[in-house]
Order: sequence, then C-alpha cells, then structure tokens
Amino acid sequence: MPDPAELFETWLLRRVAEAVEAGEVSADLLADIHAAMAETRGQSPDERHAVALIELAERVNLPVNHVTELLMTLPAQPPTARARFLRRFVEAWLMRQRAAHDADRPGANDG
Repeated sequence: MPDPAELFETWLLRRVAEAVEAGEVSADLLADIHAAMAETRGQSPDERHAVALIELAERVNLPVNHVTELLMTLPAQPPTARARFLRRFVEAWLMRQRAAHDADRPGANDG
C-alpha cells in the first residue's frame, strides 16, 4: 500500500499542474512546490505536511496559530479525514492563488 504522504504529494503536484496548464496560476508555483518537497524529503510525512500547511497559511494570511491547532488534531483523525482536510485546504489556497494570478495579468484591473 502506498505511503499516504506520497499519495497526497502526488495529488498536490497533479492538482497544481492542472491549474498551471489551465493558465489559472503561475508555473513558478509548481516549481516552488517541487523545491519545497525536495527540501523536506528527510522529514516524516506529518512534519512535511505541517511545514507545507504553515507556509500556505502564511501565503493566504490565515492565522498560523489556528492552522497549528488544526495540525495538532490531525494525527488523531482517521487517514481519510486527514486527506479530506488537506485537500480542502489546498483547494482554498489554490482559489486564492488563482485570484492573485488573475490580478497580476495585464489588463486585469481595466474597466
């Protein structure tokens, strides 16, 4: 059975790649995620997820202490609940990335 962390990371990369291909977010975002994953390869899955979620929270101006509290409850949750939480969090983050990307496009603020 595959490692749940690897399944999540594969899903995350695929999901962001889809957004890049659709022109919804910058390709730099995918490169940043690849680099962040490479940096944390030696850590446990829970540690990698915590680092990723805190970085995402900071990027979208979510209170880091709130995300930290949520992270402390995750290990007690069943794997499916953890996966559902992580995916919802990423989808919300991607929505904000799309909005920021749209705002940065030439002519985005015209008329």
